[in-house]
This record gives sequence, structure tokens and C-alpha cells, in this order.
Amino acid sequence: MILRCTLTVLLAAAGQDSTKPPDVGDWPRWAGPNGNCSSDEKGLLREWPKEGPKVLWRIPVAAGSNHPSVAGDDLCYAQLEDNQTRETVKCIDSNTGKEKWSHGYDVPPVWHVGWGQLGVRATPTLTEKHVYEIGTFGHAFCFDRKTGAIVWKQNFREQSPYLDGTLKGAGNLEWKGFNGSLVPLGDKIPYFYWQGGNPAIPAWAKTDVSNKMQFFAYDACTGKVAWKYEEDCPPGSRGPGLITGSGLPIKFRDEDCLVVHGNRQWKILRLADGKQVWNWECSGPQEAPAWASGGLKRVGPDLYLDSLNGWVPSLVECDFSQPDPKPKVLWSNHGIHEAVTPPVIWDGCIYGFYIDARDEASDIGAKPGEQNFSFRCSDLKTGKLRWKEQGFHLGLSITAADGLLFIHDHQRLTLVEANAGAYLQKGRVTGLHTLTNIGKNSQKGLLDWSMPVVSRGRLFVRTPIEIICYDIKEPKAK
Repeated sequence: MILRCTLTVLLAAAGQDSTKPPDVGDWPRWAGPNGNCSSDEKGLLREWPKEGPKVLWRIPVAAGSNHPSVAGDDLCYAQLEDNQTRETVKCIDSNTGKEKWSHGYDVPPVWHVGWGQLGVRATPTLTEKHVYEIGTFGHAFCFDRKTGAIVWKQNFREQSPYLDGTLKGAGNLEWKGFNGSLVPLGDKIPYFYWQGGNPAIPAWAKTDVSNKMQFFAYDACTGKVAWKYEEDCPPGSRGPGLITGSGLPIKFRDEDCLVVHGNRQWKILRLADGKQVWNWECSGPQEAPAWASGGLKRVGPDLYLDSLNGWVPSLVECDFSQPDPKPKVLWSNHGIHEAVTPPVIWDGCIYGFYIDARDEASDIGAKPGEQNFSFRCSDLKTGKLRWKEQGFHLGLSITAADGLLFIHDHQRLTLVEANAGAYLQKGRVTGLHTLTNIGKNSQKGLLDWSMPVVSRGRLFVRTPIEIICYDIKEPKAK
């Protein structure tokens, strides 16, 4: 049964106000309530006991690199079933781990997409009344949050020949499936695709593949296409080929707009109709722009962090309240936080990871003894390195809350104090699982990609085999 949609506006990805922001303590979407990998919670444990924080519950799960989303007593996640031909969206009680509702649907064999054995990538989004989710092959849903009944369903893959497999000439060579979460902004769900620009297709090649970037906006009440922005890209160019996403919502010239990074430009698209109203040439003609995880991020008043030239982070000053924002690059730094996982900003510092040994990094899941990543703290204003700590493994993510950093990397969980002066480790849990044999080659290093989730004094961690709920509330705060 398809139900009528009564739209609840979600807090925007960049932290803009909405008609009903998430309740305090909710983590209702990818990267948290403000889309910046952090929570505003206070009163958390400053140091863990040797055995780690108390486990409240744990449940078995199948493959999936999406993290749980939590709102009130509801926790939602998605997985690829063990038979690898069916995906499932589940809602459980965040207090007990007991299932409330579940919906499964058939999918093609996972070898049809890159990294297929890693399962569903996109994280569910919870609003006041609905749950939005999209599977690896573009099966998009809006569920009634209370009952799990389908409000609408669409197959987003059918909207573009660059995804549906009908193009000849290697048009889908690097397609890794649908990664970006569905995040409603007002009555629209913006969604970016990099459809062409495949570096495997040389400029001289004779092919009927037209390199394009495409940006869709779907109607949040029906899932149908509201508008589409499309633009040709130069042959051999490269955009965010491993990422689908929703752009950065802003106000520009008194209109709701989105900033997207594609085709070597920052572009402002009007949310109402998708019309481009401004652009900035931000990358050189030979560079590979913006395929860093998380994309463009607001990190302060008129300050934005982005990988302007592929893997190289830059801090850009840009006042979108002006008719002509005139962006200014304050710094770019090759030695800071490559495209591994989104960094977090805390008290004037950037905390993130850097690949120290690129040749071996992709296989780190199969070699847990290797130490190819360093955890780094850099000054936000200058980009200069303050300190680094080696010994981390691929398949990692980071969350910040209450001056604490929660790091999930291969088979373990680490608590670090957010301190500009030194690396201060305050706890570690090892042996979260023993798996090293999922996927092949670079897939082996992505087993622990799921971001730690902080919600109402609890820490939710998804491993390849289970979700674990820890009690991280300071006893005095309880």
C-alpha cells in the first residue's frame, strides 16, 4: 500500500534552520544532525575503562557500510542479506535493539557494481514522520517511520542512461552504485551524480558516451523527478566518481540554493528549479576536482573546506550573502587529510587522517599489522600540521562530541581527546571482529567504514557483523 506523504522539513545538511529541527540527542542522518560528523551532546565519559565502555546491547547484522541513524527510540539501518540478492531496511528500538519493522527487496547480483560485497552504502534519513533510504542499485523509498509502510518507492537508476547500463562504449566503467543518502530539503531531495568524465575513456576514443555531470531534484512527497540540471564535461575529465550526494544548502540572493562542486567549478543551483545562478572556476584544467569524502563543508562564518584539486584540501573564504561572493583560497595543503573520510572541526582545529603509504593502504584490511595511516591535527586558519599519530588502518571514520573524538578503524574503536597540543588517547576497544576476507583487493580495507554515532549518551558502532550499543554517559551526568 502506498500512503500519502505529509512532508516534514528536515534540518538542512549544512545546519540551516528548518520548521522542525531534530530533537536534542538525535542523530537522524548521515554525518549527524548538522551533517558535520559531530554531536552537541555533553556529559560524556572522559576516559574509558580498560575493557571499554559498558555494552548495553548488540545485535547481528549483514553487510552494509551505512551507519545507524537514530531519532527518539527509533534506530534505522540497511543491509545486504547473506544471499547477496536482497537488501533490507530495518527499524529497531534504540534502547533494546529489538526489531520494530523491516522491508526487503530483491537486487541484482552484487558483482554488477564495484565494491558490491560491502552491501548498502547510503545511510537512512529520519524525519518526524518518515524514513528515506536508497539501496546500492537505486531502489529509493520513503517509509512511514512508525509502521514501516511504503509512502512511495522509485528506481532512481532508471532516470539516467549513465546508470541504467544502456550506454555503449564503457559508460559505466567506474560506477560504484548509489552512495549518497536521501536528505530532504523543503519539498525537494537534491541528488548529484557524476555520470561521465571517466578517466578510463581517453579524449581520443570514439564512443557514444557523452561525459556529463547531472544533478537531480526529486519530489520529497512522490520521489518523482522535479528538475534535472545537466552539463557536458571535457573528455577525460574526472569528477566525484565514487560519490553521490546532495550539495550544500545556502541562501543566495534571498533564494534557497545549493552549492555543488562539479566539472571543475563551484556552482550555485536554485533549489526551486535547478537553474544555475553563479559559478566559480575552482580547479585547474588538468586536475581531478572534489572527490574527497563528504565534499564541500561549511567550517565557520564564510569559511568552507573543500578538495579543490582532487585529494588536496583547501580552505576557501566566500561570503554567499553578497551578490558576487568572490571566493578566496586561504590555503591548500598536500599533507593534510586526503580523501579517506570526512575530517571533523573542533575548537579551531581539523582532525582527520592521511595516507602515509598509498601503495599498501588499500589492502590494509587483509594486513591489520600494517600502519599506513596517521591521525592528524592541523590548524584551521593556516592548514599547518600541529601533530600526527601513526598506526591507524584503512576502513576508518571519525565522530566528535563534547571535546572527544571517536575513531572507528579496522577491528577497533579509539577514544581521543580533542587537544591542539598533543595526541591524547583516552580509551580503546580492540577485537570488534576478526573478519579480513570480505571482498577483494581494496574492498578488504573498507570493512569498518561505518561512522560512530553518538545519541543520548550512547555510542552506536556498526561492524561487518553486528551493531553494538555502548553506554558512554558520565555517571554524574546521568
